[in-house]
Amino acid sequence: MLKKSLSKKERDVIFNETFDYENLEINSANIQSILGTNADFIYRQLFIHNNRDIEVSVFYIDGMINSQLASDYVIKPLMQAEPFKACSSEADAIRIIDEGTVYFSDVKKRANINDVLSDILTGSVAVIFNKHKIAFTFETKGFDKRPVGEPVSENVAKGAKDSFNETIRVNTATCRRKIKSPNLVIEQTIIGTQTKTPIALCYMKNIANDNLVQDVKKKLDNIDVDNLLSSGFLEGFLIDKSSIFPQMQYTERPDKFCVNLLEGRVGIIIDGLPIAYIVPGTLLQFVQAPEDYSQHFIISSSIRYLRFTSMFISLLLPAFYISITTFNQEMIPTELTFSIVAAKQGVPFPMFVEVLLMLIAFELLVEAGLRLPQTIGQTVSIVGALVVGQAAVEAKLLSPATVIIVATTAITSFTMPSQDLSNALRIWRFVLAVAASIIGMYGLTMGLFILIYEWCKIDTFGVPYLSPFIGDEEIQLQDSLFRLPLSAMKKRPNSLNVKNKQRQK
Repeated sequence: MLKKSLSKKERDVIFNETFDYENLEINSANIQSILGTNADFIYRQLFIHNNRDIEVSVFYIDGMINSQLASDYVIKPLMQAEPFKACSSEADAIRIIDEGTVYFSDVKKRANINDVLSDILTGSVAVIFNKHKIAFTFETKGFDKRPVGEPVSENVAKGAKDSFNETIRVNTATCRRKIKSPNLVIEQTIIGTQTKTPIALCYMKNIANDNLVQDVKKKLDNIDVDNLLSSGFLEGFLIDKSSIFPQMQYTERPDKFCVNLLEGRVGIIIDGLPIAYIVPGTLLQFVQAPEDYSQHFIISSSIRYLRFTSMFISLLLPAFYISITTFNQEMIPTELTFSIVAAKQGVPFPMFVEVLLMLIAFELLVEAGLRLPQTIGQTVSIVGALVVGQAAVEAKLLSPATVIIVATTAITSFTMPSQDLSNALRIWRFVLAVAASIIGMYGLTMGLFILIYEWCKIDTFGVPYLSPFIGDEEIQLQDSLFRLPLSAMKKRPNSLNVKNKQRQK
């Protein structure tokens, strides 16, 4: 980590002083000395309207621009446009371009070489006048990009089928199509001294709390890294790193992203990543799914309650099984006790060792399924679950009851809509199992209290993690464990302290 005492100049030295060319003049020689060794760097010399006395230099990166666009609207007008025919000097040509003779929707006049280099590397054509040390850059981006497709990790039953892709401007345009309001604000900043990654900050200025927006901006401005090619860099600087539970919700669905903006939250879109972030994140958000609002409220409430139940089953079941079979056998019905004891005959391991081994085996299968290609991953799951599991039971290495307990745990864990929350619960599942294996139900109870305390102390951008179940303001439970009809949900969440709390009349 960089020390806070380092100055900006010292940090730039550590990061190889990328784009630190403030003292260089804008001319073709300096641009070539910086980018000329690159195979995709293109340099051309042109004469304004074939006047040999007025020479300009044109620079761009091959593959980053639309060649047809650059040719028709930049290069051809410079060489053939009638107003340039009367030019006698560079000053005349600069004046004519300033007046808009070279018609283009996005043209910038640059007097700083850093700005010129940044424009070239992001898909612009730079036209440089060497004598006057002035450059004009024309945004002609035309690199290949993945088309908008269906969400991959978030299945859609009833809803829009579009998803975010890796291009930031496509993603912001998708949000504009869904929220056609002038109150939608999209601010852009650059993070990464090496990568210069564009970041879009999205919020509704008539709804979102100003303190929340300013807090997010401040944390984004304080990020000082050399690259932002992975989402982990952003999460590491924006959230409390003392907790493994997710505090920023990510999604690849624009409709889910826009709904949260309308609730008063702040969205973050990163160029190069097909996902967007939503802050602040609460535990309730990670258990909810967009389909909860596209079905009848009774069906949605039942499924949401089942989801909450599954979360606690996957978290507590292994530890509870260890405690009652090892320390608190009196809690088990007599017939069930005889069945468990009979099934355990010949198994050489204690009960908690069996459960821990099965939990570790389950985690290995999950990781193998994620890392391997999809078809092979399914084969690994079948082989691990059926062949190896059945063989382990028949060989008396594991008892059938343990296999059933861990299998139930695995199935219930897959109901979590958020993979980040599921990963955190996987860690705590082991913690509670170890605690239960030491002092039984007392260990499980103590571990559960510590977990609840962990949830209570998390504060994400001023919003309690267990909101709306806790908080200083009036508790709103119409959209929490159960969901009331949409017509009854007239106000936005109190915990966000939004400007306009009225959602509907």
